[in-house]
Amino acid sequence: MGTPTWLSAVSPALVAAFWVVVPGLVVLRVAGLRGITGWAASPLLSVTLIAVAAVAGTALGVPWGPWTPLVPTIFLASVALLFRGFVARRPVGSPLHRGWRSALRTWGPGLRARTVWQGLLSPRGAFARRPEPVTGALPRVWRTAAQREGPDGRYAGLAAAVGVTIGAALGWVTVVRGFGPVDALSSTYDAVFHYNGIAHILRTGDASSLTLGTINSPAAATAFYPAAWHDLVSLVALGSGAAIPQAVNVTAWAVAALVLPLSALLLTRQTAGRSAVAALVAPVLASGFTAVPWMLMSFGVLWPNLIGLALLPASVAVLATLTGMARESVLRIPGATLLFLLTLPGLGLSHPNAVFSLAVIGLFPMLWGLGRLTRNRLFTLRFWQPLLLGLVLAGAVTTTLWLMIYSPLLAGVRRFDWPAFTDTPSAVVDVLSNSMNRQPTLLVLSALVLVGLVGALRRVWTSWLVPAHAASGFLYVLAASREDEFTAGMTGAWYNDSYRLAAIVPVTGVPLAVIGLLTLAALTRKVAAVIPPLRPLTRRRWFSPVVAAAGLAAALLFSGGMNVAVHADVLAGPYQPPIGDRMLSPDQREFLVQAGALLPPDAVVAENPFTGNVLLFALTGREVLFPHLGGSWTPEQQVVADRLRDAAYDPEVCAAVAATRTTHVLTGPVSFWPWDARASQFPGLDGLDAVDGFTLLAQSGDTRLWRIDACGGAPITDPNVENRSSPTGESAPT
Repeated sequence: MGTPTWLSAVSPALVAAFWVVVPGLVVLRVAGLRGITGWAASPLLSVTLIAVAAVAGTALGVPWGPWTPLVPTIFLASVALLFRGFVARRPVGSPLHRGWRSALRTWGPGLRARTVWQGLLSPRGAFARRPEPVTGALPRVWRTAAQREGPDGRYAGLAAAVGVTIGAALGWVTVVRGFGPVDALSSTYDAVFHYNGIAHILRTGDASSLTLGTINSPAAATAFYPAAWHDLVSLVALGSGAAIPQAVNVTAWAVAALVLPLSALLLTRQTAGRSAVAALVAPVLASGFTAVPWMLMSFGVLWPNLIGLALLPASVAVLATLTGMARESVLRIPGATLLFLLTLPGLGLSHPNAVFSLAVIGLFPMLWGLGRLTRNRLFTLRFWQPLLLGLVLAGAVTTTLWLMIYSPLLAGVRRFDWPAFTDTPSAVVDVLSNSMNRQPTLLVLSALVLVGLVGALRRVWTSWLVPAHAASGFLYVLAASREDEFTAGMTGAWYNDSYRLAAIVPVTGVPLAVIGLLTLAALTRKVAAVIPPLRPLTRRRWFSPVVAAAGLAAALLFSGGMNVAVHADVLAGPYQPPIGDRMLSPDQREFLVQAGALLPPDAVVAENPFTGNVLLFALTGREVLFPHLGGSWTPEQQVVADRLRDAAYDPEVCAAVAATRTTHVLTGPVSFWPWDARASQFPGLDGLDAVDGFTLLAQSGDTRLWRIDACGGAPITDPNVENRSSPTGESAPT
C-alpha cells in the first residue's frame, strides 16, 4: 500500500460527511422539518444518535459497527412517520379531535400509501410549519410567488448551499496546508489518548462513553469519558478502510468545515430569519475565527471539545426557539422542545463543558423569552405561567452554578490551574479583536462583530446575542487575566483553561458578524438613496443582497480567504513541528508499522509511552500495555514498569506479565516531554540487552522490539526474523 494522499482522502471525507449529516437529516425530514433548519440541525441529531447508540450498544452487548447507530435512526424515523401519519396529519374536526377511540376506528384510511407519501413530503404537522402555509394542490404554474418560496424564501436554500460549499472548501485548503501529509500525527499529550481510544473501540467493539476512560484506568469497571468524537472517527475508519491517523484528520475537517458551519447557519437562521444573504454569509464566516475550530485542533489536542463546540450553536438555536425567541421559525415550540430533549445527551457525550457553555449562552434567550411572556400574561388569568417559568429558570440557574462551583462531580476538573498570562484590559482587547491566547488579530471579522453588536440591539430577536457574547468574553477574561477563588469557581467547568473558554466566543460571534454585514448593507442602501444617480437602484429588491454579497467577497479578499494562512500556521504547530519535537520520527513510525506486522494479533506490548512507541496501538492495532502518557495503572502494570528486566529470576514479575498478558517489549529513547517526571517511571523496560530472558526481534536506530522469553514465551515463527537465545546488541533484520 502506498503513502496516502489528500486525493485518496476524498472517500473517507465523504464517509465522515455522511455520518455527521445523513442520520439526523433522515429523522428530521420524516418528522416534517424542511429547508435550512432541517439540514442545519441534522449534525446535532446525527452525533446524538451515534453517541447514545454507542452507550446503549455496550449496555445491550451489541458490538460497535455501522448498524449500531443506524438502527435507532430507522426506529426514530419510523416513530416520526407514524406520528405524522396518525396524529399530526389529522385536520381539525377529524375523529382525533373527538377522542382517541374515534381516531382509532378511523385509522384505516390514514394507512393508504398516498397518505403516507404526502405525510413525508408535506411541511405541515406538529413538529414543523411554514411561515406562509401553502394551501390546496394547484399546479406549479398557478402557484403564487409566496407559495413557491418555501420555508426560507425563494433563494435562501441555494444561498445556504453555496455558503456551506465555500466554507467546506476553505476548511479543506486550511487542513491540507496545516496538516501536511493526510495521515500526519498530532504531537500532543491528549492526542495519544484519543488515537488509542479509537484503536480500543475498533479492537474491542466497545464504543461507550461509560467505558472509554478505562483505557488509562484499567482497574475500573466503568470510567466515563465523552466518546462522541471517537465513535465518529471509528465509523469513518470502518466505513472507508482508512487508517486511524487519516480517519482522524478527515473527521476533524468534517467537524470544522461542515458541522460548525451548519450549526452556525441554524443559529443565524433562527435569529436573522428568512434571509438569503444571511444563509450565504454565515457558513463562510464560521470558518474565519481562530479560537474555534482551528485552535481546538491544535492546542491539547481538544477534539472532543471541538465537536461539542461545533454543535453548540445549533443547541443554542433550538433553545432560543423553544423560548419563543426565534424569528420566522419553521420549527415550532413543541418540536423544538422535543429536539432539545433528544439532543442534549449527545451534546454532553461530545463534551460535558459544551452543556455548561449552552447554559451560559442559553440563559439570555431564556430571560428574554420570560420577559416577553411576563409582559403578555402577567395581568391576565394566565399570570401563573411566567411566575412558574421564572421559578423553574431560577432553579436551573442555581443548579448550574452549584454544579460549576461546588459539585464534587467536577472537583477534579476544577483543580486544573492554567495560570493567567495577561492583564484584564489586554484580555478585553483580545476578545474585541478575536486575538485570544496571543493569536493574530482578525480585523475584518472583529469589525463585523462590533457593528453587529450595535445592529443586534435594534431587534428583540437578536438583542439577547449582545449580553450572551459579553458573558462568554467575560469568562475568557477571567481565565486569561485573574487568579482567585471567584475565577476558579466560574471557569472551573472548563478546566480554568482560556483556550476552551475562548472557543465559546465565536458561537455568538458568527451571527453577530452576519448581522454586522447586513447592517452595513442597509446603511449602504440608505447612503445610496440620497445620491441621485444611485437612487433608482436602491428601490430594487436585489440592491441590498448584492451589496451584502459584495461585502462578503471583499471580506474574503481582505482577510486572505477568511485567514486561511493564519489558521494553517496554527494547525501546523503540532502536526509539522521540527523533527526533534515530534513524538515519532518518520523512521520510528515506519519501524512501528513493520513491528506490527511481525507481532501476532493478540500480542500485548510493554513500552514507555514517552518514547512514542505508545502509538503502536493506533498505527497497527497491536495492543500496548500503557496506552496513554499518564494513567491509574494496576499493581501488575506497575510491576512490569518497575521490574520487567528482572523477569528471569523474579517470579512476581512473571506473574505480573501473565496477569497483563504482556508478550513483547518496545524500547527506545524518550522523545516526548523528557522533562516530565513520569517519563522516568518505567525503569524496568530499560537495559534489556544486558539481561537474560529477552530476544531481540527487530531494531531501527535506538528503537527495539523484544520478545519476552523469561516467562515461557514461544519463539516467533517468522522466517525473516533471527532467533537468538542470548542478545548481543546487534541489529536483527527488519
